[in-house]
Amino acid sequence: MKTKIILWSVASILIIGLAAGAFWWLRRPQIITFSDDAKLTLLSVEYSKRHAPPTAKASATPAARAPARGRSFTTTNDTLVAWVREEYDPQQYHYFQFFIYDQAGTACVQTSGANYGGNRSNQIVAVRLDAFPRRQGKFVVRVQEQGNGGQEMSDQKFVIHSPAGGPFAKWVPDALPATKEDDDVSVTLTKLIAGADTPYQRNQDNPDDAANKGVQAVFHVERNGKPVSNWQPVSVETTDATSNHVSGGISQNNWQDNNDTVIYQYGLWPDEPAWKIKLEFSQQSDFADNELWTVQNIPLQPGRQRDFNTNPRNPQTNAVVAETDLNGIHLKVFPAKQFTDVSPNNYQQGGLTIQADPSPPAGMRMTLVRLTDDQANDVENSGYGTSRNNNLTIYRYSLRNISGLTNLNLTIALHKSRFVEFIAKPEKAAVAAAQ
Repeated sequence: MKTKIILWSVASILIIGLAAGAFWWLRRPQIITFSDDAKLTLLSVEYSKRHAPPTAKASATPAARAPARGRSFTTTNDTLVAWVREEYDPQQYHYFQFFIYDQAGTACVQTSGANYGGNRSNQIVAVRLDAFPRRQGKFVVRVQEQGNGGQEMSDQKFVIHSPAGGPFAKWVPDALPATKEDDDVSVTLTKLIAGADTPYQRNQDNPDDAANKGVQAVFHVERNGKPVSNWQPVSVETTDATSNHVSGGISQNNWQDNNDTVIYQYGLWPDEPAWKIKLEFSQQSDFADNELWTVQNIPLQPGRQRDFNTNPRNPQTNAVVAETDLNGIHLKVFPAKQFTDVSPNNYQQGGLTIQADPSPPAGMRMTLVRLTDDQANDVENSGYGTSRNNNLTIYRYSLRNISGLTNLNLTIALHKSRFVEFIAKPEKAAVAAAQ
């Protein structure tokens, strides 16, 4: 009898131990590590309107410990947020991008994290997931590390269970070709393909990875009933019936026979019955006279790149060269700068600043039409970004090959975009290629 009791006791302990081990295994932290020993730990996942960093033990190294709690934030609707601890060598630059895949890896979207606690090398970030495969029970997240040693896509993955409950509506797509209009511009969508090749390879080890794929769309554009090629899509927003939302950047335009073939990242998951795509089309040339402003003899003065880069919101260190009102916006141009603290072959050898007050409303864009020297030769330039300061917008442009120049001449356009929206079912690239 005693022997049976002892055996049952031992068996019970083993069962309890196995159950505890299984529970720990299921609840163990999910960790992604990189070749440089950088480590990301999935701390928690929440689906709500209020979001706060979780209470979690920091790294075992006292010098690397981060506070358990930091700032919180709220969202208008229930939003999925993954809280992740990022740990890496503080002497090295690191930046992490998160890619959300469906289980089959047919498509993904990209997002990044915002720091809500800790120091730079041991911080807790909130990864907001505005798009994920909501019709699936779970999905995966891969991470790309960008640092001093280049970029590396993780082989390991976070597996996250979808908290979004159905049922979901099923949108009915428009038959293609479909035409939409805004004011004097009409746009016809003739083709929409998911999983198309893109010019940029985010995962260089696997060209077929969904992170390397985008969306191909083909448009025919007319203005006042006549085909035009100087109106191009500059932004696209994609939504679906499950409340997913993602913004995409145009990476390629190719005009042929009055049709524009566009590649952009990212779309959503192609098994969805339909996507809603909202596109902003912007004019690229042949602007009306009332949209243009020309300024001559802008002085090119010595200055530091450091000041131009770190103080974009305070361009008024010199007198205004010229100012005017254009389409309800007051514009100011400041002296251009030739940087004294860069090498002659630097990609950014000078800078130009334009201020708009008030900030142009959504749907109004500024285009630098032409920039020349005092001999009417084109000056190489590129957009360097915009910043807002209260209700002002500062536009910055970088300049190249400006050695020996003293003055610049500028023509800009301030013009309105057109917006169109389609509900369409994307084809898959492999299916489209076989047709």
